[in-house]
Amino acid sequence: MDTVTTEISASYETSRKRKRENIHMNRTVAAREICDVISNQVKERFCFISHYSAVSLLEAPKFQEYEKKFPTQILDQTTDVYSMLQKDRLKTELRVIYRRSDFRNMTGAISLLQFIIENNLQTTFSETYKLLLIIVTIPMTTAEAERCFSTLKRVKTFLKSTMSEDRLSALAMLSIEKRMINDIPKFNGNIINLFASKKDRRVDLIYKNCT
Repeated sequence: MDTVTTEISASYETSRKRKRENIHMNRTVAAREICDVISNQVKERFCFISHYSAVSLLEAPKFQEYEKKFPTQILDQTTDVYSMLQKDRLKTELRVIYRRSDFRNMTGAISLLQFIIENNLQTTFSETYKLLLIIVTIPMTTAEAERCFSTLKRVKTFLKSTMSEDRLSALAMLSIEKRMINDIPKFNGNIINLFASKKDRRVDLIYKNCT
């Protein structure tokens, strides 16, 4: 009887041990598969980040450094991603930009683009102008798109559910680019005058000096 009990106990322990080993093995396999999925997704997510390097070419705080040592590697990456750019001409234009003090006062790609447009330098810096248009058009990260969604939540509330698409887009743009709007002189006054002169209203919104 003792022998039978011992054999049953040993068989039971062996079975439990195998079961634990199988569970451990299954968890190991599952963990490896999860890690492989995460690794592949990360690689896929960040396999198209070469266009980020283009921004570094036009960062004003680095212009003085780039004047001493031109960022050839960044330029190569940029022209590989954006094949429509003429590499040699872009390099020449950037060398000129890096040397001039008036370009070093720019605060970002948008201000640099505005400076080129205001001074009619689109032809002189044609390749830089193309690159700036690309940079300000294509978002560098998903933060820009997420910021738009959060703005829409503030603009279109349940009290404004019947708002037209054109008005919604205009209000969202005003909210997103409020810093740029604040830099426009007399923007609020001009908008008020435009709104008041659009059509006749019950309340006279334009007051004239009769004296």
